[in-house]
Amino acid sequence: MGNLGKLSETELEIMEVIWELSSPVTVARLLEVFESKGWKTSTMSTLLNRLIEKGFLVKSMSGKANYYEPALTWQAYQKSETQSFLSRLYKGKVKNFIASLADENELSQEDLAELKEWFRREEDKK
Repeated sequence: MGNLGKLSETELEIMEVIWELSSPVTVARLLEVFESKGWKTSTMSTLLNRLIEKGFLVKSMSGKANYYEPALTWQAYQKSETQSFLSRLYKGKVKNFIASLADENELSQEDLAELKEWFRREEDKK
């Protein structure tokens, strides 16, 4: 997957739409989706070029139209972001993250029960 750049909120919003559409898209199609934002073609093109530079999109041409598609799946992005988050804030340990939530009373009894059940199911798979 390489070293992905960080996504801004706007870039993530665009990527979420592209992942959801799950087929190569054009600038025109994205402008339709984001019509309420009032973006111009040049704005969208700039954003898409940034996403290419950051490693999130690939561009191909068919006729006169450029088509953009994800260079990675939503799941791969989630995994990358999760690993980065854990590494930066919790020394790469999920346990440290969960302990932080528990120590700050962010986990309800229902949350703890669901986690215990999930761990039990995972253990049974082995």
